[in-house]
Amino acid sequence: MRFYFVIQYKRIIRILKEAGFNPYLAFCVIAIVFVLLSEGLFHNVMYANYIYSLFFLAFINNIGSIERNEFSKNIFSVVDYKKIRLLENCIIAIPFFIFLVYKQEYVIAFSSFLIGAVLSFFNKVNTLSFATPTPFYKQPFEFIVGFRKTFWMFILGYILTCIAISVGNFNLGIFALIITFLTAMLFYLKPEPLFFVWIHSDNSIKFLWKKIKMACLHSTFLSLPIFLMLVLFFPDKAFIVIIFEIIGMLFVVMSLLGKYVSYPTDINPTVGFTIGLTLFFPPLLLLIIPYFYFQSKQNLQSILK
Repeated sequence: MRFYFVIQYKRIIRILKEAGFNPYLAFCVIAIVFVLLSEGLFHNVMYANYIYSLFFLAFINNIGSIERNEFSKNIFSVVDYKKIRLLENCIIAIPFFIFLVYKQEYVIAFSSFLIGAVLSFFNKVNTLSFATPTPFYKQPFEFIVGFRKTFWMFILGYILTCIAISVGNFNLGIFALIITFLTAMLFYLKPEPLFFVWIHSDNSIKFLWKKIKMACLHSTFLSLPIFLMLVLFFPDKAFIVIIFEIIGMLFVVMSLLGKYVSYPTDINPTVGFTIGLTLFFPPLLLLIIPYFYFQSKQNLQSILK
């Protein structure tokens, strides 16, 4: 069992070193970012304690996927496998637990920790057992797959917007809008099979622009209910809503281009770190998007001719 965690630790260290980062400095930066994001959520959003707990449980549920744990199940005994899952979930829960205790949310902290431990005995809970209908069937790949896996996040965003309107909390509504675009960004974490790109008759420039147009159109479609409700019920802050809508689309475009920088492999840590840094300083979008665009165009030239 100790062998599993040693391997995971060495794997993370190697990934960070190959990306050109000092592993221990990277750990410090990740910890600081985690605290800042957590503090920002509690400072700006109502019912942040419940939302925070929901994010944690969603993350715990995601690492319980059958594909991820199949290898461990094949090389460890049933007892050791269950111990590994339990310990892994508890380790991940510790930062969330400590922060909730720091915020004096004792009941939610212990409840979330307990539920996270219980989830270690189950595989990932799928939201539905059938194919969820989507409005994106004509334009695969990202939004069809992503929407079917995370459609509940958009429902959560719409519910939070209604709560924001009912209590007059504009910041909560903006948070719901941010959730929508962050979820859409996640659609581009996993690269599609090489064949899905190769079949296009376009060159790399036309291909990227077609993808950008699709990303903007679909992300706007998903965020439109929140956008319209905020503009309608907070008309004096409509300009702020429009700014967040535009910035949100730019973030989705950046995520799209970031995927093709290292395509057909997964997004490399350097690209991931750059995207994370831009989340904290949005003006960087004006530099990162053009840079990712030219890198993606050059990378796709060998596939699209």
